[in-house]
Amino acid sequence: MPGYFPVPRPLRPTDSEPARALVWGVLGVTPYVDRAVELLAAATRGDPETRGLVIERDATVVTLALFGPQAGTRDTWRLYGVLIAPHIESQDLGRVMIDAVVQDAEGSGARLLVAELPADHAVGRMLSLLRATGFRQEARIAHFYRDGVAQLVLRRELGESAG
Repeated sequence: MPGYFPVPRPLRPTDSEPARALVWGVLGVTPYVDRAVELLAAATRGDPETRGLVIERDATVVTLALFGPQAGTRDTWRLYGVLIAPHIESQDLGRVMIDAVVQDAEGSGARLLVAELPADHAVGRMLSLLRATGFRQEARIAHFYRDGVAQLVLRRELGESAG
């Protein structure tokens, strides 16, 4: 439903518990949940290396993006992930969130956005969203996370329109 969801906004300390519930609702008991919780905590406490954006509906966080400048690089930012509640149709809402991340990163001088994610069905919706919004696979590192689970390195040049 266009217009039903408010625009993405910066993560606030009061979003900590609802966002944490979203992280657990999306990632559950996977090997990726602990890192997502760490990043959420960093963004919530105002760590300059980790930013968070949320979209909420009825006081419930339904979408969360975690991102920030990539350490040791110039003009490169890292998208840690975009999590969308399982009951939410992801296509339009995901595009809105990716656009907000891109706008924030570009506003801070970024020219490249990189995402490093597991090739795992647990993050399949996220990978599909990134591919649909202009991210292209740059590399695949076999057995990176564990046997049979590669790391995918995706990138999106900023200043380009998404596909």
